[in-house]
Amino acid sequence: MGKNGSIGILCQKHKPVFSEVAERLRNAGFRVRFFHPRSRLSLDHVVDLSLIVNKKTLPSALPALRHARQEGTPLWNNLQATVLFSSRLIGLRALSKLGFRTPEVTFEKPEGEYVAKGYYIWNGEPELNGEGDFYQKLIPTEPIDYKYYAVDDGTRIHVAGRRVTSKLYGEKQFLGQIRNRPALAASLRRLVQRFDLRGVGVDLVKDDDGQYWAFDVNLAAGYRNTGLEAALTKSIISSLPSE
Repeated sequence: MGKNGSIGILCQKHKPVFSEVAERLRNAGFRVRFFHPRSRLSLDHVVDLSLIVNKKTLPSALPALRHARQEGTPLWNNLQATVLFSSRLIGLRALSKLGFRTPEVTFEKPEGEYVAKGYYIWNGEPELNGEGDFYQKLIPTEPIDYKYYAVDDGTRIHVAGRRVTSKLYGEKQFLGQIRNRPALAASLRRLVQRFDLRGVGVDLVKDDDGQYWAFDVNLAAGYRNTGLEAALTKSIISSLPSE
């Protein structure tokens, strides 16, 4: 294990899931340090770390992540995927290619209700009937999102899901865990394998005909209420370089 097993996590330290994961890592003998996702990770920090868990990545962190790659400091989610999925349009295209049903994209406001989005994940939250870089017609559904998560622990890909209230209509609230749909879980596993991911979330809605539509892919997933803390811990440990 290189660099004394020091792990840096780009995440606010009060986040419940990664706070528990950090405690599990410390109990296993690793040193863990949190870095605020809006902070500029210095090059000295990069050199001292064995692994960077880029749980959330904003533009300010990209130069340091590129430097980490050059210096041989691995990232939990690889840099290519991190850059690719910063683009919402690329994320939607990838979901469509891997078997998910996705809403049509337009660059002019469609008739009726719609969702406005920015090109990049850091361009703010999607907005109902607002202004954006591109638009998607609102799918007729209950104001509920179905969130699927996958974690590759180095041995197997764990999949878990939950139901939450849609942020389009107010603050997100947890409604309960869900039984994984085999076809959706299979598509999610293909996404992980195709892009060599360690952790990812996909947001979906279910229309009035019972069909699921994927509208977002998220490498900055929170994994809350999924029970994936052990899998995340094992995934991070398995991502560490061997001496």
